[in-house]
Amino acid sequence: MIKEIIIENLILKLSDEANNVRVQSDEENTILTNQNIDAVIVLIKQNFIVVSNYYKVIINNATQTLAFEDINRVSILILMHYLYMYNSWRSMYKNQGNRDLKFNEKDFNNPSTHDLLFKYFKTKYPNNWEKKCAVLLRMDLNELKTYYKTRLDFYNK
Repeated sequence: MIKEIIIENLILKLSDEANNVRVQSDEENTILTNQNIDAVIVLIKQNFIVVSNYYKVIINNATQTLAFEDINRVSILILMHYLYMYNSWRSMYKNQGNRDLKFNEKDFNNPSTHDLLFKYFKTKYPNNWEKKCAVLLRMDLNELKTYYKTRLDFYNK
C-alpha cells in the first residue's frame, strides 16, 4: 500500500514494506519499523504542527526574514529524524518499548536538532546561513559562530 500526504505543499510518500513504513520526500528516505501507514500519518501531522509552530513563533518576532517554506522543510527534517530515533529506541531498549512517538519539545535544544538546522541552511544559503540559524536558535551572530565551532570540534575529535 502507498499513500501520499501533503503538508504545506510538501509531498510525503508512505509505503508499507512488510511490517515497516517507508517515508520519502525530496530530502528524506526513512524506514520506521513495526509501524503502519495510518499511525505514521497521524504522528507526522501532529509532530509537524509542534515543530513548525515553534519555529514560526520565533520568526514572527525576528528582524531577519525566513521563508515559511524553509521552516516547513526543516520541520519535516527534524520531525522525521526524531520519529526515526524514538521509534528505533522502542526496539533497541526494553524500557523504551512503549515510548511515546510524539515530538519531545526538549529536543528543540538538542545539538542534533541544531545540526539539522545548520546542514539545511548551510546547503541552501551558503552565504547567509549563519544569520538564519542565529534567529532560529535565538542567538546573536557571535554566539552562533562560537557554538557552530564547538559542533565542528565535536565531530572532528
